[in-house]
Amino acid sequence: MISAIMWAVVVVALMVAFYALARFSEELGEALRIRSYYLLYYAALLFLFIGIQMRLLGTVAPNLAFKYIYWHEAIVAIGVMIALITTIVYWGWLLSDHRKMK
Repeated sequence: MISAIMWAVVVVALMVAFYALARFSEELGEALRIRSYYLLYYAALLFLFIGIQMRLLGTVAPNLAFKYIYWHEAIVAIGVMIALITTIVYWGWLLSDHRKMK
């Protein structure tokens, strides 16, 4: 039970970070006139939220969750991967500019 709660706290922290990146990316996208890829952050947040719900449901009521409870890790991994790719699209220019400065 404690491990599920600690896991949920970590995923919520990721959700807060992804939400902040979504807001920053929205502003950056408007300034640079980039397509609205920041919406993918919200999709990643949805995957993380569903993963939390599945994990906590499996901890509280394991008989209700059946065999699908073990998919929570895959769903969270998909959400993190979506956010990673979106971050590379929006913020990858920082690395290229850093290399040019050297």
